[in-house]
Amino acid sequence: MKCANCDRDAFYVYQITKQVDVLYCGKHLPNFLEPRRKAGLLKTTEQFKTEEESAIEILSTPAPKPKRKKKAAEEPSQE
Repeated sequence: MKCANCDRDAFYVYQITKQVDVLYCGKHLPNFLEPRRKAGLLKTTEQFKTEEESAIEILSTPAPKPKRKKKAAEEPSQE
């Protein structure tokens, strides 16, 4: 399923009536639908759920700890 405004995969479904709905990607979601999206009241597509699961999996993977570099001992200044 593609966005109504571009060729990207649609993530959100704006259900106008039982028979009519409009699909939008995240970039082209109209501003008047933002409050519904933030409240979790906007229907999502299967592609959205797939992307969400992938993101959660990536974020739940522990990141490797950076190695600490030893600081070189400072030489006393010769004045």
